[in-house]
Amino acid sequence: MQSRFRRAGSIALLAGAAFSAGLVFAPPLHAGRFNPYQKLGVFTKVLSYIEGHYVEDISESDLMYGAARGLTDVLDPHSRFMDPDEYAKLKKETEGNEEIEGIGIDVEKRKNKFVIVSPIEGSPAAKAGIEPGDVIKRVDGTDISTLEFDDAIARMQGPAGSEVVLVVDRHGRELSYRIKRGRYEVKAVEGRLIEPGIAYIKIRVFSTTTDSSLGELLEQLSAKAKGFKAVILDLRRNPGGFLDQGIRVADRFLSEGLIVRTVGKGGQVMDEARATRRNTWEGFPMITLVDGATASAAEIVAGALQDHGRSVILGTQTFGKGSVQTVIDIDGCGPKPCGLKLTVARYYTPNGRSIQGQGITPDVVVDATAPPADPDEAELPRERDLHKRLRNEQGDKPVETPRLDDYQLQMALDYLHSWSMFAKQTAKK
Repeated sequence: MQSRFRRAGSIALLAGAAFSAGLVFAPPLHAGRFNPYQKLGVFTKVLSYIEGHYVEDISESDLMYGAARGLTDVLDPHSRFMDPDEYAKLKKETEGNEEIEGIGIDVEKRKNKFVIVSPIEGSPAAKAGIEPGDVIKRVDGTDISTLEFDDAIARMQGPAGSEVVLVVDRHGRELSYRIKRGRYEVKAVEGRLIEPGIAYIKIRVFSTTTDSSLGELLEQLSAKAKGFKAVILDLRRNPGGFLDQGIRVADRFLSEGLIVRTVGKGGQVMDEARATRRNTWEGFPMITLVDGATASAAEIVAGALQDHGRSVILGTQTFGKGSVQTVIDIDGCGPKPCGLKLTVARYYTPNGRSIQGQGITPDVVVDATAPPADPDEAELPRERDLHKRLRNEQGDKPVETPRLDDYQLQMALDYLHSWSMFAKQTAKK
C-alpha cells in the first residue's frame, strides 16, 4: 500500500502492523508465478481430513480464515490477512480524528512475541505506564506466546469500564499493569505556541486527515504568532500511517527535491515523490523530535527533512521500518469484505538510504529523560551562602530557571535559543 500505519491494530488495541510506512488501499492483484490450481490438491486434502476427522466441529469460515492467515504467516510481520471485523477496524482507524474504546496500544507479532510498538497518547495504556518495546507475556494470567494474533488481541479488547491485567517484559524485568479500558480521543494533529513565535506541532498518526489538519493548524498558529520564528515538529511515538499523507506533510516544509522513492519487486521503481513549491512553509528553523517508536511514514518525513537539511532531527534512533504495504479488499467473506495487507515495496530517503532495520539516526542524540543531577554540584557554596556577604544593591532576586517536564522538547527549545543568539552574533560581525 502506499501509505498506512505500520500497525494493523493500533489505536483501539489493535495491533499489528497495519499502520506502516504506508498503507495503500488497492484493487485485487493478479496471480504471480505460482499456478494456484496445482497447489489446491494439497489444500483440499488437508481441508478434507480436518472436516472428516478432527475431533470437534470447526466452522467453514474459521477454516478459511485460518488458511488465509497461514499464507501470510510465512511473510514479513507487516503482511497479514484480516477477517471482516479486523478489516473494518483498520479502515475506521484511517478515517481521521475519532473516539476509540479500548486500552490503546499498537502491537506487532514478531515470531512468538507480542511487542508493543507504542501506547497511544492519552489512552488508558499510556496513562498506566506501558512503554514502547514492552513485550506482552501474559493477559489476565494467560501466556499468549502460543496464541494466534487475533486470539491474543481479543483477550486484550473489551468494553469501556472493564479491566485487563497485562504482564510485560521490559529489558528482562517483568512488570504487571492493571488497566481499565476506556474511551479516548485520538487526534492526528495538535499544536500550540510554546513561546512567542515558536510553534510546537505534534503528529500522532498519518490518517486520511493529517495533512489537511496540519495545514489548518499552521495557518492558525502563524496568524496568532504573526509569523513563525521556529517550528518544533514532534513525531515521537508516531507509528506511521498513509504514505501519501507522510509525503504531503514533508512537502509542507520542502520546496523542491525528492521526498521518497519506493522500489517494488525485482527492483522496479514504483514511485518517486517530489516536493512542490505550492503551500511551502519555510524561512524559519525546524527541529523534528523522534524516538524508538517513530516508524514508517513518520520516518519518511524525518528522513526527507534530514536529507534536505530542512530540519535538525533530535531524539533517539527511530524504529526502522522501511517497507510499504498495500491493503486489498477480499470478496467472498460474507456481507463485509476481508482484507489483505501485503508488503509490496521498500522505500528509500532522498539520499538513497534504506532505514529498514536501521532507523533514522538523529543529528542530535538526546535521551527521553534528563541525566541525573550531580550531587556534588548542589553542595558547592555560592556567594549568597557566605556569612556577612554584601547585599545586592539592586535587590536579591530568586534564581529560577523554568524547565519543561519534557526533556527532549526542552532541549529542542534550548537549541533554538542558542541559534537565535548565534545569528545575532553573526549579524553584528
